[in-house]
Amino acid sequence: MGRFDRHALIAGWDQQRLAAATVVVCGVGALGNQCAQALALAGVGRLLLCDPDDVSESNLSRAPLFRADDIGRPKATIAARRLTELSPVTRIEARTAPLVSGVGLAELRDADLVVGCLDSLAARIQLSGRCQLVGVALLDGGTSAWGGEVRLYEPTGPCFGCGLSARDRAAQDDPWACADAVVPEAGASAPVSALVGSWLAVTAVRLLCGAAVAPGLIRVDAAGGTATPVTVRRDPDCPLHTRIPADLVAAVPDTALSTPADLTDHLAPEETVMTWAPLPGSAPTRESTRLADAPPRARLADLGVAPREILPVRMTGRTRGIRYLELAEAGGKGTPR
Repeated sequence: MGRFDRHALIAGWDQQRLAAATVVVCGVGALGNQCAQALALAGVGRLLLCDPDDVSESNLSRAPLFRADDIGRPKATIAARRLTELSPVTRIEARTAPLVSGVGLAELRDADLVVGCLDSLAARIQLSGRCQLVGVALLDGGTSAWGGEVRLYEPTGPCFGCGLSARDRAAQDDPWACADAVVPEAGASAPVSALVGSWLAVTAVRLLCGAAVAPGLIRVDAAGGTATPVTVRRDPDCPLHTRIPADLVAAVPDTALSTPADLTDHLAPEETVMTWAPLPGSAPTRESTRLADAPPRARLADLGVAPREILPVRMTGRTRGIRYLELAEAGGKGTPR
């Protein structure tokens, strides 16, 4: 029998659509491990894994892709290697950087689905905002001691930020490393991670196969054996509902391996290219995102710019406003001059 012959017996399963799909998985700790493993075994054609963290000993009890010898090594790299062994038909790419530097907006836009398996309120807000910018669906998950949540946010519906207060939306808690001793203890187990991770994967597969999936939030209570839908309404005042107008985006041949000096070819004298995160060594202010202040011959990737990023261009002077430059795939105009 072939690798996916049993899948063909499932009503509504479409192996060709899965093989053609690209899924971005943000966070490959316990939840991301379980979800990515199931998606690879299901035959998803391409997985892009993004996580800046390294494997710690506490991961070994909940993340089936990690081994003791992996402690101290990048999670995304190790997960990609193991998933390639499990599913050679899946093309897997690892990004060992924070989300804003690891996955570009054009990559999120062109993905068939984005899955969030993050461990930080600020990281979830950031991912939700970036998905809203380019109008891509976000499937998000989280675990608690004896349960968790599975949340499907469509571009036109409520987002993760809609269920938060203004104070929560301003959270600046950076994603913590699993080995960070100053983080308060939070209960987590392999069975719950496997349950919620599998639920995420089932939902993802149904979406990728074209099956109807209701958006919204499902609260899973493993101890009580229940799964309860929770209504979340779109908040008209939520600041995350901002979309980049397609007609304001100009594709350029430069890549994340190009330099700030390369980008000046596409700018008028009164225009300045901005980044989405402060430049390395800068305080987090609006002015710290000006590429004009970076070394002109530094590679954009070394300045925290993600592959295929869509960078805002601020226009000053008489013509005030904003437009965008979309970076190309690496391999084109990729070497500094």
